[in-house]
Amino acid sequence: MKKEYKNLVLLTFGLLLFTTSCSLEEEPVSEATPDVIYKSVTGIENGVNGTYSLLRDIYGSQTGFTLTTFGTDLFRHGKDGSYKAMDMYTSELNSSMSYINNLWTDCYLGINAANTVLERIDAVAGLSEAKKTTFKAEVRFLRAHYYYWLTLQFGDVVLKQTETKGVETDGVRTSKEIIWEFMKADTEFAINNLDWTSSELGRVTKGAALHQLVKINLLMKDYAAAKNNGIELIEQGPYQLLNTYSDVFEYTNQVNSEIIFSVQYGTDPLSNGSGNQGHLFFTPAYDQFPGLSRDVTQGGRPYTRFRPTDFFRNLFEENDTRFDETFRYTWTYNNAESIPDGMAIGDTVIWEAEDGTYSKIAPNIDKMHWGMKKHDDPTRASFQDQAGFRDFFVSRLSDTYLLVSEALFYQGKQAEAATYINKVRQRAAKPDTQLISITASDVTLDFILDERARELGGEAMRWMDLVRTGKLEERVKNYNPNGSKNIKNYHVLRPIPQAQIDLSDVEFPQNTGY
Repeated sequence: MKKEYKNLVLLTFGLLLFTTSCSLEEEPVSEATPDVIYKSVTGIENGVNGTYSLLRDIYGSQTGFTLTTFGTDLFRHGKDGSYKAMDMYTSELNSSMSYINNLWTDCYLGINAANTVLERIDAVAGLSEAKKTTFKAEVRFLRAHYYYWLTLQFGDVVLKQTETKGVETDGVRTSKEIIWEFMKADTEFAINNLDWTSSELGRVTKGAALHQLVKINLLMKDYAAAKNNGIELIEQGPYQLLNTYSDVFEYTNQVNSEIIFSVQYGTDPLSNGSGNQGHLFFTPAYDQFPGLSRDVTQGGRPYTRFRPTDFFRNLFEENDTRFDETFRYTWTYNNAESIPDGMAIGDTVIWEAEDGTYSKIAPNIDKMHWGMKKHDDPTRASFQDQAGFRDFFVSRLSDTYLLVSEALFYQGKQAEAATYINKVRQRAAKPDTQLISITASDVTLDFILDERARELGGEAMRWMDLVRTGKLEERVKNYNPNGSKNIKNYHVLRPIPQAQIDLSDVEFPQNTGY
């Protein structure tokens, strides 16, 4: 399935918990209905691939990045773009915000796609029982994955276990704890019925399901199970940490032994959708300064959305390679028409700070901030191209190590937790150096979150990590000057989309504070 998703079947999934304002009477009735599509092997295959395709709406999209990057301890807003209320926690963060509605809708599209496959697959002739079981396992994993996003972002949501066959306006909110049990059962089914590897890149494997189960068990506070799941993945799976951190994000090395699950993108515009757009959002407006013009090697097209906090920039030790592999903080002159006197093409840009001092290190302010390298996409034909080709890494083995350390910490096993953290830190050290090995006394939840920042910062999971660990309000107040003044304890949940509330025939309560 490398680089391909089938989107046709998703046309049948548009009727969910609520409808849009368009009139159903304006569209002619066609034969492309689930009853027709899912009678064939091809229809089921497309349905499964369609369930995968919704992942692209949350991984590599501005919606997904905004909902996980803004308003954390690691990033604040840059000079451009909307949705700054998500960083500043002002009243504009409300139930009418389109990205909130987008996420809700996309996740339920994915859930309904999974439910449709599960209800119809057994009636299809021509598929072996083994293949049916594999498909069931894949879509049950994905259904649980979409619910992970929904419950972390919104709390109690609608639990849908069957296909939606028409407009439904009577959905009610189910306790997130009940939904976590449902997610656990789905994910355990995937573990028990999938292999460690798949012949097609991008498909769910036993390893991806184990990693997901670690996170679900952490939500459920079953720390012993979370530890055991993670250790099984580390010790029995075919994965290993790469020798260097830079190898993980090398563009030509996207298929490597550290990646447990990734969302696939590719160069075919017919199957790539909007592409992975991560290269846009962390890039500052460097092209607005003398001697600089846009090019793909220095960030490409700048959207200037996410600016790293000073806390994030200062979180790295001197010998930590992750600093240079994460941040872009120098640029080189590439525009002869506007280059300053005395400078040449290829020279490192010299920046004038607000206090009149000069430095080759770029400033980190709204109009010109540090960028991020992890999402660079240098193979695009033009710096103007928005659709990128880089796969999005959803789960990596280093994340598993840190999740295991977290589970051990909660059990009071700090010394054992330190060994898993040190494994990640050892890989991060510059050649012929080492990072300080931590001991049991160093292991706190804040240290684990700091290490997760160094290892995983900017990879679209931070906001949910802070919510999951109960640290969002505290760390935003401590480390994000934009959000610190306004964040309240109720901000650990997003508002329920207003469209969902307005189109419900039954009481559908809004989250507290909105």
